[in-house]
Amino acid sequence: MSDVLLEVTGARCEIPTARGDVIALGGVDLTVRRGEIVGLVGESGSGKSTLAKLIVGAKAPGARISGRVVLDGEDLESVKPETARGIRGRRIGIVFQDPMMALNPVVPIGRQITEAAVHNRGITREQARAEAVELLSQVGIPDAASRLRHYPHQFSGGLRQRVTIAMALACDPDLLIADEATTALDVTVQRQILDLLSRLALERSLAMIMVSHDLSVIAGRTHTTAVMYGGIIVESGPTAAVFDAPQHPYTKALLEAIPRIDAPPHSRLTAIPGNPPDLSRLGTGCPFAARCANAQPDCLPVVPPVTHPVADRTLRCYHPVDSFADARKAP
Repeated sequence: MSDVLLEVTGARCEIPTARGDVIALGGVDLTVRRGEIVGLVGESGSGKSTLAKLIVGAKAPGARISGRVVLDGEDLESVKPETARGIRGRRIGIVFQDPMMALNPVVPIGRQITEAAVHNRGITREQARAEAVELLSQVGIPDAASRLRHYPHQFSGGLRQRVTIAMALACDPDLLIADEATTALDVTVQRQILDLLSRLALERSLAMIMVSHDLSVIAGRTHTTAVMYGGIIVESGPTAAVFDAPQHPYTKALLEAIPRIDAPPHSRLTAIPGNPPDLSRLGTGCPFAARCANAQPDCLPVVPPVTHPVADRTLRCYHPVDSFADARKAP
């Protein structure tokens, strides 16, 4: 059996709007291995959530989707839609960033947890209810049996997010996608939810895609990091290697923008100049060129191809960070 669980190849998403087609994804390749936690990081609008939704089969109305999504050897784009829905529903779980929007406010949470398991796994409601009690206990909700009857508004924000995690796990998936799962929570609760996700991934041997714009979330909890900008992955590799030696100027700029606790008082925060690209007016070249200190004329005609500068690393850049460092050191 291959250790590759999910393989996304050439994923492209074009969304028609009054201002023109928005290129939400411009050809994305992503591989997730069994038991691996992959961090997907980038500014808002870079395509992270669009990629997550494409993997689970959700798309915006009228969106044109192309590329391949292969789950455990099964090409989900080549099978019948109802077959693909069944595979995704059974084997992929997703936790969204706003639990109040993810939960139905007029349905008890017990029913919301059990209905997916009954539909996708064919178990009885009694079995699903017993498993729901166990899941709520696992995610840290006390008095789980009685709380199945409660509605979302009767839970705090942190507990609602735990409920959505229980829902995502109800079908015992192989892959869990956490799409900005801690954005709406305060810092203390964020830590609790992240610890919970990491523990569940380890205990259940889950593969996970952790989507975040917060590099500190990705740094200590993922095996691999993929950096997105302008609808493409500009750099990926082992998390420690990407953070210690970023190759793409955008990755380096993101890391430099993190506030430092050891900085002198009243130090100015580092910011990336310019604005994220308008995805309905993307040019033909590197989407980061307009904001990049390393940009050269050859960055503008064509998007850089994917290269492998070292083992386990991918890069889309004509002028990576190291090449400029070497040039500055040259006599």
